[in-house]
Amino acid sequence: MSSLFETDALFPMPDVTSFCRLRAGTVHNPYNPDATGSDWTTPYTLQFDGALASASSTTSTSELDKRVASTATLTCPDPTLDIRVGDRIRAEPDDGRLWTVSGIPSADINPFTGWRPTLEIQLEEVMG
Repeated sequence: MSSLFETDALFPMPDVTSFCRLRAGTVHNPYNPDATGSDWTTPYTLQFDGALASASSTTSTSELDKRVASTATLTCPDPTLDIRVGDRIRAEPDDGRLWTVSGIPSADINPFTGWRPTLEIQLEEVMG
């Protein structure tokens, strides 16, 4: 019989949305063999489920450009997802928004039982 507090059990979230994680490949610098850069031409993808909660949106204007920055938190029922700062996240099907992971994903753990309920991912989107 399984326990509710098993570390490999997923937290039940019945109303989730499908998302896709995009991760850039690496490209070597021909002028410096020790340096690498990001290659977004064919990103590595990972399908997963989660719930997106918008946090804030701000507009900055100047005579040269107008920029809108939005932040959100993505909660995923699987705390073991491979998500890193710099990855990009989009909804499936694509809703036209492309988020960037801006904070280190947090998979909190109960120190008494070892239970890890969810993964919290901080996102940012800048348009303009």
